[in-house]
Amino acid sequence: MYRLRSALFGTAGRRVAALLIANAVFHGAAALIHRYIDTQASSPGLSFVLLALWMALGVIAALVTVIALGNVLFHPTWSDDFLRDEMADLDARISGEKGRETTDEDDLAALHGGDSTVRFGLYFLAIAAANILGSNALAGGFLQRYSHPGVAIVHMRSDDPVLRREGMTMLASRLDFTVTPAIEEVVLAALNDPDEGVAARAAFVVGALSVEAAVGRLEQMIAQQPALAFTALIALGQVEGEAAREAGRRVARLPQAQAEPRALALMLGMLRVPAIDRLRAIYATSEDEDTRVAALWALGEMREAQLLDLLAGALESPSLALRCAGVLGLEKLVDFDTSEPLKKAFEAADDPLVRCPEKNVPVQEGGPTIPIVPHRNYQLAIIRALATTDDPTLITWLPAHQEGVESRTHALMKKLWESLKAKDERGELNPLKRRVRMRRLQAGAPDAGPPAGDGGAAPDAGAPDGGGDR
Repeated sequence: MYRLRSALFGTAGRRVAALLIANAVFHGAAALIHRYIDTQASSPGLSFVLLALWMALGVIAALVTVIALGNVLFHPTWSDDFLRDEMADLDARISGEKGRETTDEDDLAALHGGDSTVRFGLYFLAIAAANILGSNALAGGFLQRYSHPGVAIVHMRSDDPVLRREGMTMLASRLDFTVTPAIEEVVLAALNDPDEGVAARAAFVVGALSVEAAVGRLEQMIAQQPALAFTALIALGQVEGEAAREAGRRVARLPQAQAEPRALALMLGMLRVPAIDRLRAIYATSEDEDTRVAALWALGEMREAQLLDLLAGALESPSLALRCAGVLGLEKLVDFDTSEPLKKAFEAADDPLVRCPEKNVPVQEGGPTIPIVPHRNYQLAIIRALATTDDPTLITWLPAHQEGVESRTHALMKKLWESLKAKDERGELNPLKRRVRMRRLQAGAPDAGPPAGDGGAAPDAGAPDGGGDR
């Protein structure tokens, strides 16, 4: 050990050289290790070994740094003490020879450097931490990137399909990361994996991360791999951008896509591809409730006034899920003409506590929830839709139907009534009032005078009170 210490730190020049070489080796090796793991590593075990090597080199560089700077950090003769040959001094004392004489500098060092061992440990820990954290920062947060998604990416490069599937599952378990070119490359490669489980998981990740570069491969997967068509359609629907919409238009004509009507409807709805005839056909011919709900939801996403009758017709369905999907579709139309069917649906609801069943886009485990029908009170959903109509007749209708409703529905009815009254006082509802009167005349009904607030006195119905559950 003495010879090694002397060779490395025997002179001031050697100490400087050791300091520079140790830190250069550490940072150079760190850059190579980080780059290799980020872009090429395919063995999880090897990546762990390289990670440990990087940290070990950082610790060694810190040790060399503290020793090389000992005279500066502790006391002027610290290096001499460090380089002293303890075995030679011990042999001299045993043989009776005169050992090295103590000088005034030794006494001063002993006086001021008695705590150098503790300080050595503190400096060593601080510099080791600074080395690793600094190297990590220079690599753009390598440790954070390695913990996720780095380990998953390494698994996905493996030749073992079991490891690749595990990697894809790890990647999909947490999707809060930036898609780098390295991640995109691995995910795109996984779409072509001969193991269908890996390819299906890759398609799910592509959708969850909205990897636009994978649109062409997803389209190919739908056409050529029927077993993966459902997953690929859902994934394509989640990808943002015009390329995905164009692909959605093309795949809607494929028989392989039409063989998965639920996924096709959801894809068309998420991308807002105006394939209205295709969606109408799915809604009319399917016997599966979830498929019909998906088609009705997708039609609502089109926000086309021509669909009002179809969406309104769904409000008379015996299926609560379809009625809820119809209400949501009418809400998205933001059209005055949706008011009448919505009011009828509210009046026909015999249970004020019934809630819409939650319906979501089917995604694999770990994916974000994409709701199409939220779990909420049915009458509350209707009032939310009515709030988009600005129908002046609601000023009298709301107080007349406030009894017995659920508390949150009641609160929204009161808020809507107050909003309509304020608009009426500002004259904003006058065009719609004239529209109501014209319809009454066209229907042959006697003219009952202007609707409330149109120059006349409002019906003395009062605002819905602020009561609790009813």
